[in-house]
Amino acid sequence: MREKAKSKGGIKKLFGIDKEEVQEPLWTGQTTILDVLAPSSVDTASRDYIVVDGIYHSYLYVAGYGYKTRNETAWLAPLVEAGDNIGISFTFKRMPKDKILSRISQKTMINRSRMRDVGDTRQDYEELDDAISAGFYLKDGINRANQDFYYMTTVIEITARDVEELEERIADVITLCTSMSMIVKRADYKHEQCFLSLLPTLSVDADIERKAKRNILTDSLAASFPFSSYEIYDPNGIFIGLNKYNSSVAILDIFDSDKYPNANGCILGMSGAGKSFLMQCMALRMRMQGTQVFIIAPIKGHEFLDACESVGGKYIRIAPSSRDCINIMEIRKTSLSTDYELDKDTRDDSILAEKLQKLMIFFSLIKSDITQNELNLIDSAVIRTYKKFGITFENKSLYKENGSFKKMPTLKDLYEELKSREETSSLSLMIEKFATGSLSAFGGETNVDLSNKYIVLDISEMTDHLKPLGMFMALDYVWDKAKESRIQKKIIFLDELWTLIGAGSSRLAADYVLEIFKVIRGYGGAAFAATQDIGDFFSLDDGKYGKGVINNSRIKFILQLEEDEAFAVQKYMALSDEETMQIIRNQRGEALLCANKNKVCIDVHASPTMYDLITTKRSDLERRKRNGTV
Repeated sequence: MREKAKSKGGIKKLFGIDKEEVQEPLWTGQTTILDVLAPSSVDTASRDYIVVDGIYHSYLYVAGYGYKTRNETAWLAPLVEAGDNIGISFTFKRMPKDKILSRISQKTMINRSRMRDVGDTRQDYEELDDAISAGFYLKDGINRANQDFYYMTTVIEITARDVEELEERIADVITLCTSMSMIVKRADYKHEQCFLSLLPTLSVDADIERKAKRNILTDSLAASFPFSSYEIYDPNGIFIGLNKYNSSVAILDIFDSDKYPNANGCILGMSGAGKSFLMQCMALRMRMQGTQVFIIAPIKGHEFLDACESVGGKYIRIAPSSRDCINIMEIRKTSLSTDYELDKDTRDDSILAEKLQKLMIFFSLIKSDITQNELNLIDSAVIRTYKKFGITFENKSLYKENGSFKKMPTLKDLYEELKSREETSSLSLMIEKFATGSLSAFGGETNVDLSNKYIVLDISEMTDHLKPLGMFMALDYVWDKAKESRIQKKIIFLDELWTLIGAGSSRLAADYVLEIFKVIRGYGGAAFAATQDIGDFFSLDDGKYGKGVINNSRIKFILQLEEDEAFAVQKYMALSDEETMQIIRNQRGEALLCANKNKVCIDVHASPTMYDLITTKRSDLERRKRNGTV
């Protein structure tokens, strides 16, 4: 059909209306239903497309023989999420069981009769065998599984503003369908009929229906459900990146308690996949929203320095060579109440008793084979050390007469106390290096500002056997700050968490980390773990702590992984085979984001300024140096 119509031809015949018949105030200056159903102009002169109100429309249909025999849940999702300029029309027609069963039985019987006369070397032998198997499958589904029989028709609409752009999109859709093992055909000379078939009238052109018709049962119909969302958009969240399926923005608000049961998260990925990049993107954007941010970096902590300084943050190095010191024996909490903003009554529990529990974990990390008797002796020595400074189990003993905090003891003071008694003198050797030895930088008083809104604690210069110790010292401070309030938002980023919950770690330290992930929600905060050693992450106590962290994290980012690690993650996180293969195929900076039941593949993005602050690529650093920006 070659004509140029103005609300006429097949379209006007179908609806029997003219836009001129509608009163002008109803449609002038706005798009109405009539603009969609009966556009002002339609050009059907081309074989390859029609032009509707200046927009080029072309149509494809999935051939009746062009579907996969077996499909997974949401198997049409890639087509549904193909983009804003791609429209999909699915039409399902249920057939009466009694009539369709007789037709299936008759066709199956005929095929079985024909097969007796066909040798197994003939080309059509396999076709007949498949047809017979399909017949039995349909009969079994209808009779035994109580399923209904449907005919399915799929028509794809592609729109563009010019012919060149239209052809590019058509080629992309054909490629996408080919990757899904689906065969699509161009609806040449039938684009007007396809346009009418896509209107909400449930009237498919007979010729298109004949070519595109495919039989399915109820379970296949349910699996083709097209209204699955592959978008994550939380209005008050932070920008993470772009959805790889449809280029929509991924904006995540981890503190939306109505949507996410907890704000915890995990970032998993191999070395170089972009874990630190993603972590710093999130940290900087949360700081912009006023969230208190803590980053504990046990490896390559210098990568966080530029971003920290750019937002006026505090960069603290915990290392033997550093002048920064955080006193592990310092009591920072003023009470055990977490509602000081609401003027609630404070609890009268002993703050010192709570501090003693943490110190016992600290000493267990110093000496992994410490006995219970030794812990008891150290416990008594610690109590005596605090008593010398006038601090007892009474909370009021923490304050001077003017209301200020008393001076706190240090590890050097504890060392002197242990050395002063014969029964504990041998234990003084355990912490001698903190008092007079190579680690004496850790034995002094706190000399850094801990009130900043963006704090990076770098422990990367600690040796492997001291790293859990430095990690715990950082966590002790951060956890105290996190428990001060339930109202203030705060987030703790734990990079390379396997150093604390891996195979060589202390169970006391691992329990401490797991407690944070379990409890921090109650203090209005979030804990985010990042790790690259998946095997070690799940190694301590048969993966008890790794699985505990995963199970208490509602948000998960899975970047590129090697095959063996990807399959390990699949087992612990119940990922599908396709999602697992997506993780393996991910490029640098691409991640599978799992938020609640939504799983979206995203491409992490940062602004040029932010990118320059956090990039670790050698070529980028070389460019910055050449431009004089390093």
